[in-house]
Amino acid sequence: MAHSDWVPTREQDLVDLAQKWAAVLADSVKITAFGWDSTECAAVLGKINAFLTARNAYEADNSTAKRLAKDEAKEESVDAMRDFANTSIRFNKKMDDPAKLLMGIHPKDTTPTSHPIPVSQPEMVVENTVNHFEHKVMAVNHEGKASKPADAYGVRFAWQVGGTRPASGADLSKTKFSRKPILLVTHTEADKAKTSYYAACYENSKGDAGPWSPVEEAVIG
Repeated sequence: MAHSDWVPTREQDLVDLAQKWAAVLADSVKITAFGWDSTECAAVLGKINAFLTARNAYEADNSTAKRLAKDEAKEESVDAMRDFANTSIRFNKKMDDPAKLLMGIHPKDTTPTSHPIPVSQPEMVVENTVNHFEHKVMAVNHEGKASKPADAYGVRFAWQVGGTRPASGADLSKTKFSRKPILLVTHTEADKAKTSYYAACYENSKGDAGPWSPVEEAVIG
């Protein structure tokens, strides 16, 4: 299956894959182990379950209305799965190959290396947004801009809510890859007044990481 077309075209195969995704995204142990954000997992899981429910409804009553509802839910589910795969699975070093294969992501399909291992070290800037439970996290390159240097394919963001200040970004519990140097991290009201720690590093297109930024912190709320 091609790198850009890992989602099955046959609907029954997609249903089977979606069911596997649903089981993993509902597993709190795996969410923690893979460094995923639980809120984001819940959002993707909601799209998948909506598709599976609509598919079952269509199987019971294959009317035009049910088919249209199923197709719309399917499209939204696939979009959510593709986005999550690109940001949280493909370059996630906390997931081994079998874990990725379970979710349909073939390690052989990763983008060929087009950059050497990054040598640039980003600076971490954290700002509050109008939403008091949201932080705007920026990886600023050596030129002082929120843009990637030439030796970077994307940015590995990492963060942790509460606890002891980690010595390195590699010790932070949650992680997300992004082609963009800016990430919005949304927290819950239960985290109000807690300290959140952030760090970032640049990665090449194979997922090889450069040096981590210093760990920065910000208060939630």
